[in-house]
Amino acid sequence: MKLIHTSDWHFGMPLGTDSYEESQRYFLEQLYELIRRENVEAVLCAGDIYDSSVTNADAVNLFNETAEKLCMDLKVKFILIAGNHDSAARLASCRELLKASGMYVTGRLSRDISPVLLDEGKTAVYCLPYFTRDEAAALFPEKKGDIRSQEDAAMVICDHIRAAMDPSRRNIVMSHAFIVDAELSDSDRSAKIGYAAAVSKDVFEGFDYVALGHIHKPQQIAPHIRYSGSPLKYSFGAEESHEKGVVLIDTEAMEQRFVVLPMLRDRLTVTGTYDELIANENLRDCYLRLHVTDRYAGLELQAELRERFPYLIELIGKSAAAGEELSTLSVEELEKLDDSDIMIRFFEENYQTTPTAEQIELFRTALEETLQEVDLG
Repeated sequence: MKLIHTSDWHFGMPLGTDSYEESQRYFLEQLYELIRRENVEAVLCAGDIYDSSVTNADAVNLFNETAEKLCMDLKVKFILIAGNHDSAARLASCRELLKASGMYVTGRLSRDISPVLLDEGKTAVYCLPYFTRDEAAALFPEKKGDIRSQEDAAMVICDHIRAAMDPSRRNIVMSHAFIVDAELSDSDRSAKIGYAAAVSKDVFEGFDYVALGHIHKPQQIAPHIRYSGSPLKYSFGAEESHEKGVVLIDTEAMEQRFVVLPMLRDRLTVTGTYDELIANENLRDCYLRLHVTDRYAGLELQAELRERFPYLIELIGKSAAAGEELSTLSVEELEKLDDSDIMIRFFEENYQTTPTAEQIELFRTALEETLQEVDLG
């Protein structure tokens, strides 16, 4: 049978006051088409379905639509685990009821992990959601003294699975974990902070395939261990050069193939003069970080460029003098500015001075009077 390994969808991730939902929906359409074309029978999602444990209604609706499409329309098994960004309890609500529809959700780690059996029992999928060392120690009190690190915890859990698994089956583990020496992207913010929780690939010896989530760059850690990566480019820098897609697995011979899926919008950092950037016809539909070499990054320049490039995320301008830092302005920063902040930046950008407290108070008074006139209007 054929399986798809994917992860790190991050539904609900903000993009200023907007979101990545349009691009995520485009990815899902590519996923559905691949399932039909390859006669895929199960989708394995290795965590971080959501970007936050407290997510918005649009993200929940998108997940619900996705689950219904996979299980009810395409008739494939949907097997997923909670990542560190997910709410384990929320994700796994009604998990027993969902099994009847072909959806298998594992929110929290348990001691005895019953595999999801596929292909008439020939393939077993063991689900390891994101867990901490303390959670593992609580589940295995007899091993508490041996669990001094995340590596120890992972080894104890995998040893427990190995002791009970049937070697005549294709045994697959799905885990949301950080493997030592995995290549990170700027969007792997949690992994960078939690580097001490990294584990070696040795903990996954003995399994036929390990479907990993957590790291956003698709990469093969060992012949049988892979990160599928995130379906979208969620950061600038190294991630701009990544190909995005999913892993297609044929359990007959345990063959793996990374399938690149097209994205609705690419993510690019582009450097040039103002005139060079404006003349570029190929950037309008991309998520952009623009470095304008001959102008300062200010509100007026950002407004001009956003008319031309509606998906501009970050603007970098020239430095004021040799040795000084480049001026930068992101869309998120702009959207957090109140009226007084905008007035202060206007003074700094146009007059190279900061307004006095008296000038700021005069501005606020004038603004309030103007707004009152508009309301009375």
